[in-house]
Amino acid sequence: MKHSIQTVQQSLICFFEQVAQKDIHQLKCLEQDHHFCLNGESWCFTLPDLHRFLQHQNDIFSSVEYSQFRQLLFNCPINQMTKQHGAHIIIHNNLFKVDQSQYALVWQEALHERT
Repeated sequence: MKHSIQTVQQSLICFFEQVAQKDIHQLKCLEQDHHFCLNGESWCFTLPDLHRFLQHQNDIFSSVEYSQFRQLLFNCPINQMTKQHGAHIIIHNNLFKVDQSQYALVWQEALHERT
């Protein structure tokens, strides 16, 4: 079953909102996936790994092709929403190719603890 773009976008925002809020279930799922690096300060990921993970975790993403997923991700207000929950997304390791670079959701309190 194919879902509307709005439904997929809303699910994407909801996923990042849960991670930004440190939802225990979501963090446990991310921690169990060997493609991700999760610690008390941040969660690191690549876009292809995130796409694969979401396809396995949520049926809404199962019919979304990677190119469409990437476009939806860049057109979503994810960073504005995560900032409301004390987190933001950064480029963690820029390899100058969107699909190879690593991104990180960083929790603000981790930054404040270091300073």
